[in-house]
Amino acid sequence: MIETLHLISEILRVDIIIAFGFYTIVFFLVRYFSKYKEFLNDFDRIAINLVIFSGIVFGMLWIIRIFISYTEIENEMDKIAFAQRLTGKYSYGIWLQPLFWVLLSQLLWCKKITKNIFYRLLLSLMFLVSFERMVVIATSLHRDYLPSDWSLGLKPIQILFGILFKVLIFVTITGSIYLLLHWKKSFRNYA
Repeated sequence: MIETLHLISEILRVDIIIAFGFYTIVFFLVRYFSKYKEFLNDFDRIAINLVIFSGIVFGMLWIIRIFISYTEIENEMDKIAFAQRLTGKYSYGIWLQPLFWVLLSQLLWCKKITKNIFYRLLLSLMFLVSFERMVVIATSLHRDYLPSDWSLGLKPIQILFGILFKVLIFVTITGSIYLLLHWKKSFRNYA
């Protein structure tokens, strides 16, 4: 059960919340050059609501995972160690990242952030550059400072396709919700 909760929370985090950061950049570029601004604004409103809802669900799943992990521990010493890890001196290492995702997604309730391009792009960059990625980048740069020694193990085209795939998944989910809401609205008008 814990693996299923972890998988669902990772899908929410990676395919919804982080993909929203990429989507925001693409959205502003497309909206600037497009003549369908009303449709794009409706679509964006649904995308924002999806991220807000996903942030809440992610936080709830994370808390449920913590409680299930604690109750599944059978050894009393391991329970004490787990509790100390959650409440001890370095507990911020466990609590900070999930709270970061939840609080960042809840900032989208503010109209000032969602309407202002600068704030929205800043928020999308915060979605893209998380603590985990900063730690990975810092430790990989710590070894060698020469650019010839830097490697991700991926070619740039593979990274580009990965980003494109994330955006397509996010747009597909948001588009499905958009179509369902408009279908429901037109069905009510017809009846």
